[in-house]
Amino acid sequence: MSESKTQTAMNLAFSLFCISPLTVLFWRGTFNLITELAFRDCPTDSRWYPALMLYLMGTLMKIAVDLLKHTMKDVLLNKGNCLQILSSAFLLYLDASFGVVMWVGGFNLLYLFFGVYWYSLTSVFIIACIILMAIKAFHCTGGVPLAIGTDEFEIVFNPYTYFGTKFNSSCRFQVILDTIFTYSIVHSLVICCWWGMWELENRFILYPCEITVKDIKAWDSVVISYFLVFVVVTINDSVVAMKEEDGKLRKAAAANFTAFLTFLASLNFWRGLWSLMDFYFFPSVNLWENLVVSHLIGFLGTFMIGTSLTLTQRSRKDSNTPEFHSCKFWVSSKRRQYEDLDQERENNNLDMLV
Repeated sequence: MSESKTQTAMNLAFSLFCISPLTVLFWRGTFNLITELAFRDCPTDSRWYPALMLYLMGTLMKIAVDLLKHTMKDVLLNKGNCLQILSSAFLLYLDASFGVVMWVGGFNLLYLFFGVYWYSLTSVFIIACIILMAIKAFHCTGGVPLAIGTDEFEIVFNPYTYFGTKFNSSCRFQVILDTIFTYSIVHSLVICCWWGMWELENRFILYPCEITVKDIKAWDSVVISYFLVFVVVTINDSVVAMKEEDGKLRKAAAANFTAFLTFLASLNFWRGLWSLMDFYFFPSVNLWENLVVSHLIGFLGTFMIGTSLTLTQRSRKDSNTPEFHSCKFWVSSKRRQYEDLDQERENNNLDMLV
């Protein structure tokens, strides 16, 4: 089902100016709070331990929360709407918060083991990209503002995994293994991609800009991101419409190139808005209060408009019919629910054939 141009414009505008800034706001507050708490008085040669603990804690909690979602789905299915909303809020908050914990740990482990030399950053980035493309999971490196998640019950309690294994009494062990693989391998490679390119831009490509330090206003990233967003929106339909007759290699190359542009658009959007928030988000408030307010407003804002799933940074296998511009807020929830379920069934059938 295709969207009208008006719906596409409304969805993109709402993502660019509301959902995505709230998402970055939550991550800025949470990421910087965790960094301050974990590393503020920690000597450089001892940082590996808190970094490792954060990464392991974040990974294990992300796995546990996803498995809890599967378990609670049948319990909550016929319960009242209020209980479903409260349960969703609790699980999404845990999911989003421990997702940031995992990224803080992952970033700091990469800093410690690889340093910030141009050759180490480039190597980590290229190797992570190649592996993700080889396992057909590179498309999940993108995110807001070109992709948002909505908080429908069926979507929240059916978390995406790499193999798309469905939770039932006969394959619970497979779901556990699938979830472990999704976060320990796929999501960790996504972190490597983001870290490599983020630091390459910070130190060698664009003006220097530290992620946890108020230093410059990265307007260069803002301009790059908005330009790439409109490029991706423009070419999205043409790439999606490519058929197998056009050649598998050509179709895969076009899809991965568009996914790379989506990744760059998302990364620069985060980098640019993050730096601007350091200067313009309650600048007179002291750092700790600022970060706490950033964390709370980011989560409550996205939850109130029904898009807090966007905070969780999902990883999944590339679809055979990829969609690089998936901002579908202004459509009926029932239509969106059926579209997502149909896509999941298609992916499961394809995996069974393989």
